[in-house]
Amino acid sequence: TKNCQNCEKDFVIEPEDFKFYEKIKVPPPTWCPECRLIRRLAYREDRSLYKDKCENCNKEIVSIYNEDSPFKVYCISCWHGDSWDGIEYGKEYDFSKPFLEQFYELQKVVPNQATGSKNSSDLGYCNGNIRCKNCMLTFDGYESINCYNCQTPGFVRDSMDSDFIINGDHIYETLDSNGVYNTKFVYFSDECMDSAFLFNCIGCSNCFGCVNLRNQKYCIFNKKYTKEEYEKEIKNWNLSNYDTLRKIEKKFWDFYYKIPRRFALITNSVNVTGDDLRNTKNCQSCFATRMGVENSKFIFMAGLLMKDSYDSTLCGGNTELYYENSGGMHSQRCFFSRACYDSKDIEYSNKVYNCSNCFGCTNLKNKKYCILNKQYTKEEYENLIPKIKQHMLEMPHVDSYGRIYKYGEHFPSDLSLFAYNETWAHKYFPLMKEEALKKGFKWYEEKERNYKITLKFNDLPDNIKDVPDSILNEVIECTHKGECNEQCTEAFRILPNELQFYRQINIALQR
Repeated sequence: TKNCQNCEKDFVIEPEDFKFYEKIKVPPPTWCPECRLIRRLAYREDRSLYKDKCENCNKEIVSIYNEDSPFKVYCISCWHGDSWDGIEYGKEYDFSKPFLEQFYELQKVVPNQATGSKNSSDLGYCNGNIRCKNCMLTFDGYESINCYNCQTPGFVRDSMDSDFIINGDHIYETLDSNGVYNTKFVYFSDECMDSAFLFNCIGCSNCFGCVNLRNQKYCIFNKKYTKEEYEKEIKNWNLSNYDTLRKIEKKFWDFYYKIPRRFALITNSVNVTGDDLRNTKNCQSCFATRMGVENSKFIFMAGLLMKDSYDSTLCGGNTELYYENSGGMHSQRCFFSRACYDSKDIEYSNKVYNCSNCFGCTNLKNKKYCILNKQYTKEEYENLIPKIKQHMLEMPHVDSYGRIYKYGEHFPSDLSLFAYNETWAHKYFPLMKEEALKKGFKWYEEKERNYKITLKFNDLPDNIKDVPDSILNEVIECTHKGECNEQCTEAFRILPNELQFYRQINIALQR
């Protein structure tokens, strides 16, 4: 039993945990699992996007770094181009300063990618997409096409306002579901089609307002109908009118809360603890795992054959021996890092592609045996690394709250690339500004916007059939008016493809 140096609550390190730490040769953690998760998420940007200029070609771009950020930013084509090399910014290691402070200074001068998309085309206001096409306001997508306002769609097409979907087509307001087609307001359901308002249903089609059903057809609020009865009855549940849609939503959630629910959503998994686990084996305290996660602990949102890892978030794709990592794919033996791709033997690094044996490197491609982006020989590297780790133990970074970051700790919150309210930490552990600052996080104050709202949300047509094409020219007021504790933009526009989608699925405009 140890006492967390952040929240000062006790937490337990099990014998098998010590075996893992010994295997990868790192000291045991001094922060509890939840504080470690928040610390990692505070390094992961969320949906915040800003206007910027590429500091290489001077082109106007969209960036994940706000205008007050001290970091150098390149557009995607310049960042992936041959006009620069991260090795040019290499620094000699300075044993008179804490390592983490040296690394933070290095991150200020090495060009950062404006948005983290790769091998994608026709993206508007997007970030973190891999092999995606024609998407708008979509984040962390994988091989998806025609997605609007989506988070983490994998193998998804023609979908809107849907998050954490694998294999979806023509879906709207669908969450955490697999293999779905033509669904609306569907949550934690698999292999369903032509349905709306479902929770925890599997193999269902032509169902409406149903909870916990398996392999059913023609059901409304869990009541079975014949095909003819269903087709007649479903006409009474019209989603094209906004007021009616809100009433249906309330009826569905009232119904949902009356029905018993499973203690956790665990599918095709053995020897696991946690929630929202699919195809997972021998994993403890894990959440939102997909498609083959094994022998791991304290994992959040990972999949695609991830094995033998601890304390990692938003990563996967044949990864192995990950520890205290955020992001990355196809990598092995990566510790205390962010966004390692096709790399191995990486520590305390950020955004490295196809690299190996790197320590304290940022925005580096196709390199090996580098420290603070400086190239070394194999012998020099192997001689210097133990000295740096010892130096981190003897001269750690100490933040203004007295928290000590020796070798073995993830990057500290006060040296994050982003403010708390720009990150996934705020999404899952929301704080008010005063709370965030008190805990040592940074906070970004939204700048005053200069657009003019031309249409109040109360003045939108109730029925999608009454929406004119001229709606595309309007700047529409958000119902929250910026008063929520979210990343509210206070106003929004309807795009041509978006309006076409609403009309196609016959659903009212959102407010």
